[in-house]
Amino acid sequence: MPDVSDAPAYVYQLAWSGVAGVCAFYAVMTVVVHWSGRRNVGVTRYEPPQEISPGVAAYLMEAGRCERGFAAALISLAAKGYIEIQQKKDWFVLERLREPDGSLPLDEFIILTTLFFPASIHTYKFNGRDYDWLCKAYKEFCGTVEGIADPRLISAHSIAWWCGLALSWAVIAIVVASLPIFDIASPLASIAYLGLWILIGGSSLVAALRVWPATLRKLSSFLPGNKRPRRPLDLNDAVPLILIAPIFLGFSFLTYLTSLKFVLLAVALIVMNFVFRHLLEAPTDAGRKVIAELENFKEFLSRADTDRLNRENQPGETPAILEKYSAYAVALDVEHAWGEEFTANLLELLLFDQAYSVKTPKISLPDMDDDIIKLNIDPRK
Repeated sequence: MPDVSDAPAYVYQLAWSGVAGVCAFYAVMTVVVHWSGRRNVGVTRYEPPQEISPGVAAYLMEAGRCERGFAAALISLAAKGYIEIQQKKDWFVLERLREPDGSLPLDEFIILTTLFFPASIHTYKFNGRDYDWLCKAYKEFCGTVEGIADPRLISAHSIAWWCGLALSWAVIAIVVASLPIFDIASPLASIAYLGLWILIGGSSLVAALRVWPATLRKLSSFLPGNKRPRRPLDLNDAVPLILIAPIFLGFSFLTYLTSLKFVLLAVALIVMNFVFRHLLEAPTDAGRKVIAELENFKEFLSRADTDRLNRENQPGETPAILEKYSAYAVALDVEHAWGEEFTANLLELLLFDQAYSVKTPKISLPDMDDDIIKLNIDPRK
């Protein structure tokens, strides 16, 4: 490989001016898509908005993220008597009690039919090492919820993001075009070689940014004054550390081929596009109206049920009874006991699965029938 030196200093000055311009563009677009001239009057609601399931409610409240909505949908299925959730330490067992019917919201119907397919399957078990089918159901759930909410209630504003991404590539192209690789016999091969290391380091960095939130949520549970259940660390939390190796490898080779200045520029653009990809998710006018109604309903749940639910639903122990609005309490982040721990478990698994689609070895589940805590459904609730 020919020696590739760096671009002139004035090119980097121009490139960093471009980075500032792209950041300003993203910031302006983020303000525009989130700004609303309307002010909703807060009126306490004693019922959730019509036709808004717990899964969709969480999706809206979490600005387009699906993990909490998935947990809320499972709890909703249990509260309605379609499944039974059983828990023993880090193992969860879902048992189907009823066939899906037309009364279920579409997102819950999809979960039920995906987890228990074919129809002869009545039990599904998962933990932190064996959860492939859970991830399949989650992906189907996300597609369904996005189809329900996008673009009527929430929009990713993808056009703005693609414009920012194109501008980012233009900034990189300015620097690459100034590298001496165009003076050698095979500039295209050299560019491809540089692109390979950018891909390795960049994709690993994006994967790390996806999985770090799960680990940080666990670490935050040990902070003084935290009222949520503590989340012990496990082997999954080594993934963010493991990802440091390909990040270091990719960007080290890139530094060797160009310079640290080029690497810092590439990292800044990667992180910026990753962050604003999520910040550009914003509700539409109809979505803001629904979110305001959910906030008013959350106020009612917070006053009426928060303390009682947190006392009665102990972390690590499946509640004896799930009530009518238990799923909404989880969806709106009102319940901070068993439901929060159940959500955190799912959040951790799903975030790690999204980083890289690497299948983990399956371990057979020991016989736990005598020890599992049962979830009983009160049909009157």
